[in-house]
This record gives sequence, structure tokens and C-alpha cells, in this order.
Amino acid sequence: MNNVYKRVSLFLIAFPVLALIILFLPQGHYAALNCLIILATALGALEAGDIFRHQGACVSRPLVFVLGASPPALRYLSQWGIARARYLEYFYVLAAIVLLAREIFHKNEEGFRQILPRLGACFFIMLYPGLFGLYIVRLTELPHAGVVFMIYIAATYLNDSLAWLTGVLWGKSTKNILAVSPNKSLVGFIGGFFASLIVIMASSLLWPGYFPLSLPKAAVMGTALGVSTILGDLAESALKRSAGVKDSGNLIPGRGGLLDSIDSPIFNGPVFFYLFTFLAGG
Repeated sequence: MNNVYKRVSLFLIAFPVLALIILFLPQGHYAALNCLIILATALGALEAGDIFRHQGACVSRPLVFVLGASPPALRYLSQWGIARARYLEYFYVLAAIVLLAREIFHKNEEGFRQILPRLGACFFIMLYPGLFGLYIVRLTELPHAGVVFMIYIAATYLNDSLAWLTGVLWGKSTKNILAVSPNKSLVGFIGGFFASLIVIMASSLLWPGYFPLSLPKAAVMGTALGVSTILGDLAESALKRSAGVKDSGNLIPGRGGLLDSIDSPIFNGPVFFYLFTFLAGG
């Protein structure tokens, strides 16, 4: 019951605050929201680095912070004209060169044996959460970005919340269907899936001027988001299971680490961005 109280309290506090930031602080290309996204991606990168560290990959915390924060930060700076879109390509090439070159200078055999795990961790973190987080920043560039972003958040987190709630209430007999997360239930997956589907379809009906999707297109997008939200949660569970840890950290009461809370939105960012731009423009 204590865990339930923490989750509900977090929901009742965090989401109104996020809504206020999105809807009432659009200044500076949504500066407040984008700074929050960049910080969350960077902290998620730190926690991802800790997961790799449990597997024996000795990665530098300042380094993974930079690798996680740089892609979304560069994208945001491009909105101001300070950086150009191709600078992200430069960043990845330069980062790859530096990461590979620095491994030349080890003094003993033990240092060389760590190269593959360390490089694997760094390159992975540049992609997840780094590159994935960039697409959340790109959502703030869309027409009617505030409303669209709120729909994205609702479709993602209501999926997570309804999956948890329906799983707790009715999912006991359908647990253990996936070894990667045995406490998750089929009933919970179904409840979460329909939450995303309903949010997207309802948004297309209620706000057609802001979310211009026909009902069939909204059904396609809602289905994709319903599935990808679940996959995002399970993918992070697979990482933690590989490292033998329960949570990515302990930053958020009742939920564990920050990466435990942003795994689905990070996974959903590219899915939502590309589907919306394709379906709304088609």
C-alpha cells in the first residue's frame, strides 16, 4: 500500500507541474521543457552507465553524462540557430574518434581487456538515451507543440499507469508470461495498450485542429504507441536483468531510478515523431 501511495502521489504532483511547464512556458522554443528533457536524458545516461558498471564496464560518469546530454542539447540549440542539424553528425563522428583513440593509452593488459565492454557502453548510451532523447526535443518543433506534447505524454504514461493498475487488480493469474519481467501480466499489457489507443483516437476527435489525424490514422498511431510503450518498458527491464539489478537507481520514490520512469517516453519519442509527421502530413 505504501508503494501505491507513492505512485499516486507522484502522479498527482508531477503531471500538473509538467502540464504547467508545457502549456504556460512556451517562451524560448519551450526553453524550460527542453532543459528538463536534456537534464532527464543526461541523468538517464548516468543510470544507464551504472547498469553497465554492474556488468563490469568501467565507464566514466562525466563522460556518459556528456554523451547522453549532447544529442538533445544540440537539437535544441539548432532551434536557436546556434547549432546546425548536421552538427549532430559531427558530434557522433568526433565522439567515436575520441572514444576509440583514448583506448590506445592503457598501461597494462587489464586496461585493454576492458576496451570492448567500455566502448559498448559508451556507444550504446550515445544512442539510448542520447539519440532517442533528441526526438523528444523535436516534438517541441511541431505545430501546436504544447498540445501535441501533452497528448504524447498522456498516451505514454496512461499506458504505464493503466497497465500497472489493471495488472494489480486483475492480472495475478496472467503473470509470468515473459521472463524479462515476470511481475508484468497479460491483463496489464492489454489495459495499457488500450489506454494509448483511446488517448490518440480521442485526441483526433476532440482537437482536430491541433492533432489533425483521421480516425483510421489515429487508430494506427494509437496501436503503434500502445505496443512501443510496452516495448520501451520491457527493453529497459532486459538491461537491468542482464546486470542483475532491480532498479536503475533510487531517485524517484515508488519507481526506482529516473530511467525507470522515462524508459517508455524515450523509446516512444522517435515512434511518435515519425508517425505523427507522416500521418498528419499524408
